[in-house]
Amino acid sequence: MQEVFVKKYWEEEDIWFYIHFLNQRAIRQIELSNGKRIFLTLDLPKKGESMLYDQSIEDLDLNDSDYISKEEFEKEWQG
Repeated sequence: MQEVFVKKYWEEEDIWFYIHFLNQRAIRQIELSNGKRIFLTLDLPKKGESMLYDQSIEDLDLNDSDYISKEEFEKEWQG
């Protein structure tokens, strides 16, 4: 079981994404935009126009700085 946590900024839409991957599959996601938080999970993969990331982690263009700790992710998840 491999857990990976990432934080990625999407400049075009001014959104921060926090994604929790388990075995290269997204299982939880937070979207931060304009002071709003959207929480997505396998049980709730879609909310409005937001969708849980459905590609492999390998499809993301990640830099070393995009990887975060579990603690940082959980802090955002708790809000």
